[in-house]
Amino acid sequence: MTQKCLLAALVRHICLCVLLLTSFTSEAQVRADKSLKSLHPISPLDSFQHEDADDRAHRDPDIAILADVVLAQIPVVVFNEDGAVVTDLQQSDFRVVEDGIEQRLLYCDKDRESVSLVILGDVSQSMTNKIQFVQDAAASILKPLYPQDLYQDEYSLFGIENRVTQLEPFTADQANIEKRWPTLLVATKGGTALFDGIYAGVSAAKQQSKNKRRAVIVISDGGDNHSRHNIRQTRRFLEEAGVPVFAVMAGKQFELPEPYQQDPRFQKFPIPLPTSNANFIGPAEREGPRNLKALTEVTGGSVFTAQDPESLIRIARTISNAVRYQYLLSYQPQGTDNVKRKNNWHTVHLELVPNDKFKGYNVYYKQGYYRNDERTVSGLGVKK
Repeated sequence: MTQKCLLAALVRHICLCVLLLTSFTSEAQVRADKSLKSLHPISPLDSFQHEDADDRAHRDPDIAILADVVLAQIPVVVFNEDGAVVTDLQQSDFRVVEDGIEQRLLYCDKDRESVSLVILGDVSQSMTNKIQFVQDAAASILKPLYPQDLYQDEYSLFGIENRVTQLEPFTADQANIEKRWPTLLVATKGGTALFDGIYAGVSAAKQQSKNKRRAVIVISDGGDNHSRHNIRQTRRFLEEAGVPVFAVMAGKQFELPEPYQQDPRFQKFPIPLPTSNANFIGPAEREGPRNLKALTEVTGGSVFTAQDPESLIRIARTISNAVRYQYLLSYQPQGTDNVKRKNNWHTVHLELVPNDKFKGYNVYYKQGYYRNDERTVSGLGVKK
């Protein structure tokens, strides 16, 4: 009996030891888990956030998730006091201010790159007497300053009247374009859906082009009487699109008289172009209609007014080459998180320094962008 009691007591003692050991191990594991979590906190939303960022980057090629920082990239076009494209500026020549706070530039890229250009040709009834000039301006855009053997520029052509029609999808076949475009850009009796044309052209540049550098060039008299979109809708769309839009407007006196149409000297397409040294945009030509100025300037572009055949071709060619040789400034925004702003719009101001050295220079760039949260950016070339 005594032996049985001793055996039972020994069993109870062993069970108690096992229970205590198990409890101690569990507590140690909990403490270890807590310690690890304090060193490496894990959010239950982490996997969702990473997937969301990747999806967003895939949807919008202008946004790449590189890290948890924002790298703002500003495309810049610069003309000197004579209106010629400036291609020899250095990083130290630029000063960038975001939301009133000066930023430190990290990079200044200025290499010639392949470009995708969308040309919007106004073929509405109001352009009947100017259609030859539209054709010649479109053709001049195809002519880069230097041979482009190393580059794959591509072009798409849209016609604007009551409806907006893509007359030529993106192609790099320059010889074929020059042959076909005179027959595609033909005056019609339609109205002018200019705002709709800008919508369509910018959308095509974003969705159909193969080059990272892209732009839209509008050749028009600036009128609109047939668009579904109004100017406010179009402006907001352009603010977020991240595609520069330039416009060449035919002035009121820019008419094609009957003798000009019949003169055999002007039947050759296109009109002979001036030499590269003559490519400039004069002061009077920098004015344009209010609507087109309001729309192009929010993209970092502008509108220019041509008064005669030579100036139209020269302006169009100069703009197309400015896009080919634009600067790309990059910086990481600093000190702007607590700045009050409207609708999460970050204002960007850029200037050339010292001011006296660059007096008379004109700088075209997008003057702001939307950053809705740490992973949503629109309206500017922005990498994360």
